[in-house]
Amino acid sequence: MKNFINVFNFLSIFVLMIISVPAKASEDSKGLIVSFNGPVKEAYIGKYIRGLKGMAGLKGYEISIFENQFNQAQQNQQIQQYLALGELPNAFIWFPTDDVSGLEALQLLAETGVPVLKVNQLPNEFDKEYIIGFAGPDFSLRGRSAGYMMREAAASKKENGGFGFNVAVLSYPHDFTGYDLTINAFEDAISGTDLKIISDAEVGFGRLNGYEGTLELIGVMGDQSIDFVFGMDDSILTGALKAFEDAGKIIGQDVIAIGAVCNGSRSLLDEGKQYGTTLQSPLHEGQLAIKLIDEYLTQGALEKFINYTPNPPISVENIETSALQGYDGKLYSIRELCTGNW
Repeated sequence: MKNFINVFNFLSIFVLMIISVPAKASEDSKGLIVSFNGPVKEAYIGKYIRGLKGMAGLKGYEISIFENQFNQAQQNQQIQQYLALGELPNAFIWFPTDDVSGLEALQLLAETGVPVLKVNQLPNEFDKEYIIGFAGPDFSLRGRSAGYMMREAAASKKENGGFGFNVAVLSYPHDFTGYDLTINAFEDAISGTDLKIISDAEVGFGRLNGYEGTLELIGVMGDQSIDFVFGMDDSILTGALKAFEDAGKIIGQDVIAIGAVCNGSRSLLDEGKQYGTTLQSPLHEGQLAIKLIDEYLTQGALEKFINYTPNPPISVENIETSALQGYDGKLYSIRELCTGNW
């Protein structure tokens, strides 16, 4: 019978959430992989974990999940406590909330000699020496795809006699790793068109911040029109569109919206309120992480240090007909891969 350890830390405000943590791998498995990540009940992380577990089973590994509430200090504490147990896995997966403030904890993982794979946030100059590689989304491709969709929407508007091409960007925190990559690619994609960015609002993450940040933006803009909006993810955009509607705007006519990540609501596309989005599949992210760890453990190195998941553009035209093959060889519909209300 497997020996499971449940560790709960009641010091300060932190509670360590640990799910199915074997002390060591069973004799019939290829090894134990430990993942430190956000809360499993959150939609994105939930599908990421589904990808991890499914691929780990396929490859013959056991997987242990340490979840935190998107709190880097909490994750740092978890790492210290796990290492204090004295049992080391065959590999670590590090999914930080804030990779800068998590650097010391990453260093502790690396000092064990166990390979560490970073996921979701691209490596930076400080942490790249402590990891074997990266698995996650291509923020540049996401931004570029969103920009090209906005170009297409703007061209259609102009062709039909429409006017007004002011763009508001509803952004992640500007110190977030993926922000610069996303905004630079988006700006490049819309350059040379009538589209003009008049605001890059640092609204943060989530629907509520999208709503409140957009209400504030509308007030600041005054009589200046906002004709197009790019939300760096669909959760932000969902809140933003509600704010525009509360301000009396007709979405799809007065304001044309482009999003990303596919973590909003399918109804926005069906009702013509959202022109398009880009898919960021957490299921692929989890599968790819296990695939890379298996590659490293069996071959001693990764073929590539940076490994991106696919980020295709999604619109009402292709949403029912598109499918992506997983790293497990199966085909998944867009509905299965998106993480919002789909």
